[in-house]
Amino acid sequence: MKLPDLLTFVRTKMRMEHVYQPLLIKLLLEAGGSATVTQLARGFAAADESSVRFYEQRIRSMPLRVLRGRKVVLVENGVVRLNTTSLTYGQKTSLMAACEERIADFVTQRGDDVWVALGQADPVPSSMRFKVLKRDRICQLCGSGPKDSPLEVDHIVPRSKGGSNEISNLQVLCRPCNQGKSNSDDTKF
Repeated sequence: MKLPDLLTFVRTKMRMEHVYQPLLIKLLLEAGGSATVTQLARGFAAADESSVRFYEQRIRSMPLRVLRGRKVVLVENGVVRLNTTSLTYGQKTSLMAACEERIADFVTQRGDDVWVALGQADPVPSSMRFKVLKRDRICQLCGSGPKDSPLEVDHIVPRSKGGSNEISNLQVLCRPCNQGKSNSDDTKF
């Protein structure tokens, strides 16, 4: 495809159901024209603001708090750094290898599902999210509306516990209730 045709496609002919198509093209351009699906997936993850916010919260709530308490890391003006003297290339390499070994051992013991909780493999389609938001309109736990707190679509039976994306398993929760509920079902919450 020639540049004028590609520009016309991007500007006027691309049907926008989500940001995925232009993001994929942009990532391919940044990679020099070609990339593996894994490289593209990493680019998608880096561009997904909700994932970035999720991981920021996850980092602050557990590993950063623990490593800071054990004096492994320091946090200054929002910057995290190892609390160690300068390391040589060989020392960094051996430390990274030790971390990789621990990760590999953990995944071997627990299985690949350790990564499933970190990101949904099958997100709720946009059309389904719209239907649930239109149906419920307010948080189903505390009654907050969209003016009180951002509303999110929640799985009543969490995906990590076999819940589906069927509309009967979806409800609207405000962000605080959804974060508090985490991967519990409503009967435990």
